[in-house]
Amino acid sequence: MEDRKKVKVVIAIPNEGHTNHIAYDNRMLMMIHLGVIQERSLHEPVTPDGAIFEFYHHTAGRLLTPAAREALADAALNSGMDYMLMIDDDMTTPLDLFEKLYNHHVDVVAPLAFTRNAPHYAVIYTCKSGWDPVAKTDYFLNHYARNYPENQLVRCDAVGFGSVLIKMDVIRKMRKPYFMSTCGTGEDILFCYNAQKVGAKIYMDTATKLGHIGNPVIIDEAYAKYFWEHEEKRNIKKEYSPITKYAESGVLKEGTNG
Repeated sequence: MEDRKKVKVVIAIPNEGHTNHIAYDNRMLMMIHLGVIQERSLHEPVTPDGAIFEFYHHTAGRLLTPAAREALADAALNSGMDYMLMIDDDMTTPLDLFEKLYNHHVDVVAPLAFTRNAPHYAVIYTCKSGWDPVAKTDYFLNHYARNYPENQLVRCDAVGFGSVLIKMDVIRKMRKPYFMSTCGTGEDILFCYNAQKVGAKIYMDTATKLGHIGNPVIIDEAYAKYFWEHEEKRNIKKEYSPITKYAESGVLKEGTNG
């Protein structure tokens, strides 16, 4: 057998006890799919780099999400994982989610997801940073990038962690806590902000899409666009100019954001 690298991946699920049968069934089907991928990878390449995969499954019980993410990161580090794929317990995912994200070979990448509550923005963000001379600390403000590039790999400042694939080497460079804080922003946005301080680049794959289980609908790209058109009764692309920040082709650029 040719010399191929071995890659250890943990599927980590922070669980607040919201899992319903749709997400549960989706996750079980994914685990079967990953089992097939793991077995096949022993005998033939299943991704372009020819890696041999070992998949593990970690949960953290019914914890506050930032605490669950912290515990899962610690467990992944202690287990010597190469990647951590986090999936919230209220998301539906394509069964080949891991392969789609892994094949980008970037530090941190999330699939396209939307907020459960209206107006269902895509959880892709730009951040403005600065220095507070009174508190003598840096700060940042995050904004939804409402005019996001569609169906491509997009570099951005932060992503929501409905699901995310993280190279563990990024976390190994960071200081604890990775997710827990007393600041007002979400733990996922804070992680992205701090990860960039150690040189990580953050991406969203807007061609790989999640469903966010709501009540009674699943919030996906089609529903979000329907909501914007029929409920907000305004044209987002006209109201918000193209975003222009990163110079790379096909990546997020910063402009006017809501």
